Order: sequence, then structure tokens, then C-alpha cells
Amino acid sequence: MIKAYLLDVNQKDLYKLSSMLQHTGKVNVIGMSAYHENVVDRIVLLQPDVLFLDLQLPRHQGVVVAELVKKKLPDIQIVVVTETKQHALWAFDQDIVDYVLKPLEEVRLSQSLERLRQGS
Repeated sequence: MIKAYLLDVNQKDLYKLSSMLQHTGKVNVIGMSAYHENVVDRIVLLQPDVLFLDLQLPRHQGVVVAELVKKKLPDIQIVVVTETKQHALWAFDQDIVDYVLKPLEEVRLSQSLERLRQGS
């Protein structure tokens, strides 16, 4: 079972993603947050296999969080879940596993989980 941590400032999106992931039976959501402060320490402590991350955090903090987490947990997989394509090139350069646009769709999320499985 994939252990996941979710970070999204939009609580509605956070709970929807959590529900969709747990509904697959392939993912155990071990933590989630709508706040980016101190989240890197929490993620390092919990040691998830994957971070589902919305980059639309205040002051571009999503990019910073992703880079800090990757530095501390080099083997973690990151899936960006966001509303815009503006960071797609950055994600490609950072070896992000997948880039999923909102609104979330089950078919697209299943494709992302398959990429995670293949990457592990």
C-alpha cells in the first residue's frame, strides 16, 4: 500500500483528494495539511512514499516545499495537483512523477497511481 501525504491550501480539494485516494484501496493517507508552515518537518517525520502537492501555496511556497522535501527525502515521489500549467516545466526538471490538473477526475488519478507504481 502506498503511504501518502497531502498538502493543499484548499481544504475542500484536500478532503476530496484524500477520499478519492483512499477509495482506490491502493493508498493510505498518513497525513495531510492545508498549511505549509513546518510541513517539511512533518513529512520527514512521517516518511511517506509520495507527496501530493498543490503548488498554489502563498508566495510560491509549493515549489520551495517540494525542493526541501526532495533534499531531505531523495526517494520520495511527488505528484503535483494544481489548477494551472504554469509550473509544468519546473516539475519536469525536478523529476516530479506526475502533474495532475484540477478538478480531479478518477480516471486521471488512477493514471497517476499507475505511474507511482511503475516508479517504485
